[in-house]
Amino acid sequence: MKARISIISGFVIGGILLYFALRNIEFAKLAAIYSKVNPAFIIPFILIVVLELFFRGARWRLLLNPSNPGVRVMDAFKLEAAGLALNNVLPLRMGELARATFAAKLFKIPLITVLATILVERLLDVIVLFLMFVVAAHYGGITGGLMNYNGLLWALTAGLAAGIAALIFADELVAHAWFSGFFARFPKVRLLFERVAMGVKGFHSFKNGALIFLFAGLQWSMDVLNFYVLGLAFGLGDIVDIFKSVALVFTGAAAASVPGMPGYFGNYELVLMKVLAAWGVPESTGFAYISYAHILGYLLMTLIGVFFIYQMGQSLGRVWGEFSSGVGGDKK
Repeated sequence: MKARISIISGFVIGGILLYFALRNIEFAKLAAIYSKVNPAFIIPFILIVVLELFFRGARWRLLLNPSNPGVRVMDAFKLEAAGLALNNVLPLRMGELARATFAAKLFKIPLITVLATILVERLLDVIVLFLMFVVAAHYGGITGGLMNYNGLLWALTAGLAAGIAALIFADELVAHAWFSGFFARFPKVRLLFERVAMGVKGFHSFKNGALIFLFAGLQWSMDVLNFYVLGLAFGLGDIVDIFKSVALVFTGAAAASVPGMPGYFGNYELVLMKVLAAWGVPESTGFAYISYAHILGYLLMTLIGVFFIYQMGQSLGRVWGEFSSGVGGDKK
C-alpha cells in the first residue's frame, strides 16, 4: 500500500507541476520555436550523453575495484545506463536497487557493498555539483536563488564530506581497540561494517580518490556542456553561457530530487523555466528549450539503458515484477 501511495503521489505531484509549467504557454508559438532549432546540434548532444555514461561507469568501477579488481569499465557503463533507464520508466527510482542487485550478481560482490558505492556516488554528486555551482556563480556573476542560502549549502556540503570521511575510515574504526571488544561480541555487526567500508575503500588510495572526484566532475561537466550546446541550438548563446549552464544543471538536479513521476517531468520543467525567466528568457522559449533538452536526454538514456537491460537477458516487466513487491513494504 505504501508503494502504491508513493507512486500515485509522484504522478499527481509531477502532473500538477507540469500543469503550472504549461498553463501560460502558447502552443502555436511553441511549435514555431521548435521548428527553428538547428538539428545539427543533436549529434554532439548524443556523443556527450555517451561520454557522460562513460565517466559514470569509470567512476563506479573505481569504487567497486577494491571488492573485485576484475570489474571492467564497459560492464559498469552498461549497468549505469540500465539503472538510469529503469529510473526513467519505473516509479520509486527502482533503477538504483536493480543496478545494485545486477552488479552484486555479476561482479560477485556483497549487495550491501554495492549499495554503499551507490550511496557514495550520490554524496559525491551533491558535493561536486555544489562546488561547480559556487565557482560558476562567482565567475559568472550569478546571484539570487539558491545563492541566498549559501551558508546552508556550505554546511550541507561539509556534512556530506564528513559522512564520506567517516565511511572511508570505517574499517579503521572497526579495528580500533576501543571498539574491538564490542565487535568481537557482535560479529554480524562487524561484518556489516566491513562490507559497507569496502564500498568506499577506493578512497584509501590518493590516486584512486582523485580519479573518482575527477570522473564525477567530468560526468557533470557533460551535462553542463549539453545545456550550453542546446542553448546555441535555440539561439540562447548570449544568455546561457557555460556558467549559467552549470546553474541550470545544479538547479535541475535539485528539482529532480523532489518526488515526482518517472523521468522527473513537471518539476524539472517548472523550476528551470523560472530560472530562465529570471535571466530574461520568455516562458515559451524557456519551456521549449528545457523540454527539448529533457526529452532528448530522456529518450537517449532510456534507449541505451533498455538495450543493455535486454542484452543481459532481463526485461522491464521482469524487473518490475522482481523489485516492486519488496518496495515500500508491499508483498505479493
